[in-house]
Amino acid sequence: MKMFNKFLKKSENIKGYTLPEVLITILLLAILFTLGIILTSGFDNSKRLRDYSVAVALAQQAIELARSSPFDILDDEEAGSNSFEVDINSQDGDNDLLVPDYDSGFTKYHRRVEIRDVKSSTDDKRSIGLKSIQVTVEWKSSENNKQEKFTVNSTIADIN
Repeated sequence: MKMFNKFLKKSENIKGYTLPEVLITILLLAILFTLGIILTSGFDNSKRLRDYSVAVALAQQAIELARSSPFDILDDEEAGSNSFEVDINSQDGDNDLLVPDYDSGFTKYHRRVEIRDVKSSTDDKRSIGLKSIQVTVEWKSSENNKQEKFTVNSTIADIN
């Protein structure tokens, strides 16, 4: 009997976790992992949104600069190497503000601008006083290393 009493005393000192404690711990860990997944996917979406916002801003900048330039020097067919199109698609030195490549964080963007005369539908040699502008911004996504592209088309009228 003395031996049985010793065994009871030792078993009373043994500590462990009850089933409800284990279940509550598992539930809390599952909630934390779920929140972690939700937060990291939100960060990925905000990065993608930031990339597209920069691309839209670069395209909008090119269109606004083209609209503020004289109509006669917009495309390289009329103005040659002195055209707005050549200037914005190339970089001439460190002081050139109209550059085709732009770095934002770890993402590099490349902007290409194409400007063409809009010809008459009846006579393809006669210009109607409109120019078509297409701005394409390309970058490589940092999250999946995939090439992304954003293109905007607009027209510019000769109102002078």
